[in-house]
Amino acid sequence: MTKTDKELAVEVAKAFIEANPQKIVVAPNNVARSTKPLNLGEVNGIIKSVHSTLQNLSEEK
Repeated sequence: MTKTDKELAVEVAKAFIEANPQKIVVAPNNVARSTKPLNLGEVNGIIKSVHSTLQNLSEEK
């Protein structure tokens, strides 16, 4: 069974989130800070962008 564009978009978003976890960064002056995690708006944007791209690719066939 093939996956829909929506299912593929969600899988890509999940992989993107897993590949970009929140990290602790230590600056040269020994100040530690954490990187900014993705917010819901950014995750929604990833899903919409990938879904749109997949639909455009399907139309080009």
